[in-house]
Parts: sequence; structure tokens; C-alpha cells
Amino acid sequence: MITPFSQDDALDETSIHRMVRYYEENKVPALLVSGSTGEQHSLTVDERIHLYRAVKDASPAGMPLYAGVAAVRTRDAVRLAKEAEQAGLSAIMLGFPPYVRPNQREAVLYVQAVCSATPLPIMLYNNPLRTGFNLEIDTLIRIVQQYPQVVALKEAGNPDTVNRIKTELGADFQVLSGLDLTIVDYFEKGYDGLTSVAGNLFPLEINSIVQLLRNGRKTEAEQELMKLRPSLELLGEIGWIRVIRHFFSRQGLIAGNYREPLTPLTAEEQISVNGIQILSNHH
Repeated sequence: MITPFSQDDALDETSIHRMVRYYEENKVPALLVSGSTGEQHSLTVDERIHLYRAVKDASPAGMPLYAGVAAVRTRDAVRLAKEAEQAGLSAIMLGFPPYVRPNQREAVLYVQAVCSATPLPIMLYNNPLRTGFNLEIDTLIRIVQQYPQVVALKEAGNPDTVNRIKTELGADFQVLSGLDLTIVDYFEKGYDGLTSVAGNLFPLEINSIVQLLRNGRKTEAEQELMKLRPSLELLGEIGWIRVIRHFFSRQGLIAGNYREPLTPLTAEEQISVNGIQILSNHH
């Protein structure tokens, strides 16, 4: 989910409640709070903790909530993990520190510190393009053997590693993608699911595609994705966070403020997205 901001650039709790209701009405199966789409690295640690609590408060009982706890400093990731547990969230997505480029040994120490701080299930998040760090398969295997609470990986690096990961760690170890457009191919490569960005605007469609893939109905999934593809490509080019904010504020779900350096859509961009039909099932 995105993180809504008020006029004075603070977290907007009223919008959080409206957004969560929208997700619930549109059968979104779980929420990832403070991930990349939630602009986690534009938020202070205190804001992220506040966000965990506000989303938990707004969510129906039983809605799985995953806390993004990546941080540049290990002590911040540890604090976020403890606070996510205290706020009653279900699990953690632990991305690696951006920009500092730890080595494999340092990355393991970072994960160990978080695992030691909380019993919550953990999904590691490998995103070399964004962080400059790539988690090697052998490192992952070592971590999972030592910490069975690491039950999943979001792999945004090389998709061709996934078959080996599944072979080494067993079918129960889940591997998720973060890319909506390639999900059909990625299921062929051994992926189990998706943390969807497009699901903000096309929740029913994305859910349906993933269910079809899980049921082995690849051709139908491909056809559904084909229908969405032109919209997803256009919106992705403009920038997902900006586009979701644009549509959510147009629907009255959020106030529509942006945290710089991200900016509202230009007049030209607004014209190009105007024809795109997204769900407006909210009250």
C-alpha cells in the first residue's frame, strides 16, 4: 500500500482508514505496510512505527499485515521489527540496507539481528537494482537453516535462481515477485505469488490472475494479463507511486499530497491516464 500524507506532510490517519476499507471491499488478501511503494525510505523510523499502528487499527481482524522493516542501520531495522510485533502485525518483509552495499557476511549479521529481536515470520527481500546489494543463494540457504522463521523470499533480482532456491529449501519456502507484468512467466520459473503494486488500482484483476496461476490455468491468466498490459505499461512508465496517489485522490480516498522529490502528475500525464478505468468501489 502507499502511505498517505496530509497537507502538512504528516501521516494522514483518516486516509489510512479509507484506504484500508477500499482494500477490504476489493478483496485484497493482505497488506504490505511501508514497502517500496509505501516510500519506506522517505519516512522516519517514528513515522513508520506510527504507520504500523494506524494500519493495524484500521484493519479488520484477521487481515494479514506485513511490515516493511528495511533500514540503512541495523539498529533501526531491529527497532522497527520489535515495534511491528508490538503493533500486532503478522509478519515482516526485511529488505537489505540501501546504498551502503554490505558484503554477504554483513548482510547475514543484519538479518540475524532482526531474527533475534522478534519471533515473527520473515520474508527477505532481495532487490539489487534498488539497493546495490545482491543476496547470494548460498547466503540465503545458510540464513534459513539457522533461522527457520525466515519462510519466504521476495526475489526482485535474477528470476532464474528461483528453481534452485525451491529445490534447496523445499516447496514450503515461498518465493514472491514484485513485478505484476511478468507474473505469468515468473510462475513458470517457480515463483509462488506476488506483492502487487498494480493491485492498488486493479485489485480484483490481479487477484484473479494469481488465483488462475495457482490453479495451473496459465492460458487464462495470460489472457487476463494481456487485457491489463497496456494500462500497466503506461502507468509504470509514469511512475506507480505517483499514479496510485493520483487515482486515489481522484476517488476521494486520500488528500493527494506528495512527499518530494516525487511530484503530482503533470497536465500531460493526467491526460494520458484519463482513459484508464480503475475500480471505484468505495464509500
